[in-house]
This record gives sequence, structure tokens and C-alpha cells, in this order.
Amino acid sequence: METLHAILAEMKTALEELDAIMVAEVNQLSRTQINPVALQVLTDSKSRLLATLQHYDEQRLQQETRLATAAPYPYQVRLFVIWQQIADRVRRTQALNAEVDVQLQGHLHKTQQVQKVVDRVGGHHRLYGPSGESRQEPGGRKYDISV
Repeated sequence: METLHAILAEMKTALEELDAIMVAEVNQLSRTQINPVALQVLTDSKSRLLATLQHYDEQRLQQETRLATAAPYPYQVRLFVIWQQIADRVRRTQALNAEVDVQLQGHLHKTQQVQKVVDRVGGHHRLYGPSGESRQEPGGRKYDISV
């Protein structure tokens, strides 16, 4: 039981870290202009923590099989309490993730609107062609003068 409790404690700690990262991500996405480097750092940290959580969850399932028990551990008070804390943190993280999704969709929509305006206004004055080559359109009249 001690090993299972230690695994659950590690899961709880990782979820608390994930929660803090999700709050920072929501704050970053709440801004009018997103700092892409800061957002990438948050995304990398979030990915790392999700992998860590998956690892601990696999260990938890192995221990449950070995001990012939299962969450929410109604007959082991220490395990039950920490499992409830984990479940609460997961619900909070899911809510934060939903908020991140809403904000990302809003930024995507704004970007698409700006792209439409740019395409309408400057669609025929492109600096680069579809394959990336640079084109220089004539910028006025050309006179060939010989003396």
C-alpha cells in the first residue's frame, strides 16, 4: 500500500504542476498579443507533465492489480483521500483545458479574419509567388532612351 500511496502522491504533485502551467497558459492566451516563445515553453512543460502522469498512471494500475484493489479505494482512508484530491485536480485541469481551447479558437478565428482582409486588399500585390520565388512587379513606366 505504501508504494501505491507514493505513486498517487507523485501523480498529485504532477497534477498540481500541470494546473499551474495551465493557469499560465490561460493567462498567456488572454493577452491581445501572444508571446510565441513563452507559449512554446508552456506547451513543452505541459507535454512533459502529461507523459509523467501517464507513466505514474501505468504504475498505479500495476500496483492496483498486484494488490487486488481499485480506485477510489473506499476501504483505505489514506488512498481514498489522496484519490479524491487527484480527482478534484483533474476536474480543475479539464476546466482549464476547455478555457484554453476556447481562447485558441478565438485567436484562430481572429487570425482567419485578418488573413481574409489581407487577401482581399493585397491579393494581387504579392511579394512572393506560390512556390516562394521573389517577384518584382514593374513599378511604373519604363523608358528606353538612347542618345
